[in-house]
Order: sequence, then structure tokens, then C-alpha cells
Amino acid sequence: MTQPPIRSCALLHLAAAAAVVAGLAGCNKPETTGPATTSFDAITTACTQFLAARQPHVLPGAAGDWTLTGYSPALVQPEVTRTESTVTPYVGKLVIKDNEAQAHAPTQAAAQAITLTPAHLLSNRTHTFVYSFDGTQWRWQNGQRLTKIPGQNDRLEAMTLADVSAAGPRGFAGCLPQ
Repeated sequence: MTQPPIRSCALLHLAAAAAVVAGLAGCNKPETTGPATTSFDAITTACTQFLAARQPHVLPGAAGDWTLTGYSPALVQPEVTRTESTVTPYVGKLVIKDNEAQAHAPTQAAAQAITLTPAHLLSNRTHTFVYSFDGTQWRWQNGQRLTKIPGQNDRLEAMTLADVSAAGPRGFAGCLPQ
């Protein structure tokens, strides 16, 4: 019995290695279709609509004045990634970018009468929320907020589920899975 030439074995090994690499190429890549993506799209849509409905709000300030706070329209960027875990086959991430503007007035009525403009910019903010999908439903896992204020150091803070689900204009309840 003769042995196959070395060149033929090398080609077989190369072909086998290429097949393995091609099979792994899909791991940890953004997912484009399927139930996880479809249901995460619903979370993204609800979040975008929730954030679009935010209205400026007036609260008493620390110095006896009144503060009007408003937010720019938010840019919501979703991503769904397939994992190799059978417990959590998908993870999702929402990156939400917006601007916060504030103006101060001596009375509540004066604060309510202010029209916020770019001159009132307080900060640029980036919120990152991470979710997991167990094959049936999405669950919020964690979040953080990066705040950039001109003339100050950037501030990164963890956000808890209580922060995100808080009522009112500072919360992000519309970005939580239902």
C-alpha cells in the first residue's frame, strides 16, 4: 500500500483548518435576524419613542432659583451579538447618546418660559445598557453613563436598575424589557 504524497496531506489539513476557521467566523458577530434580534428591535423602538417623548422639566434649584433641564433628541444604537453560551445565547447593547441643557431663572414661571438653545448645553452624555437573552426573553444586566462637561473631567458612573427604571425625566424606564 502506498502512502499519499505529503502535498496531498498538507492540502487536506489546510482545507480542514479553513473549514474550522470558517465555522468559528460566525461566533461573537452581530446577529442580523432571528427572534432575539426581532425582540431586541422592539426594545430599541420602545426606548427611542420613550426618549423622544421627554419634555423639559423645571425643578427648584439649590440657590433658591429654578432650573429648567431638557434633553436633545437621543441617538439610540442597538447591537445584538450571538454567544457560545447555551444559558445566554445572545447579549444585546443599547448605546444612547444625548445632550443635557440647563437654564436657571429666579421664579418657576420664568424658568418655564425659557427656550433651551445650544448655548444652554450642560453636557454630552453616552449611556450604555447591556441586556442578556435566555432564548425566551431579554433581561437588563447593567448600565453606565459617561458624562462630558466642557471644562471638566469626564465622569463615568454605574447605573443601577433603580436608576434606569426611575419615574420622571431622569429615568429610562422605556428602555427596559417589558
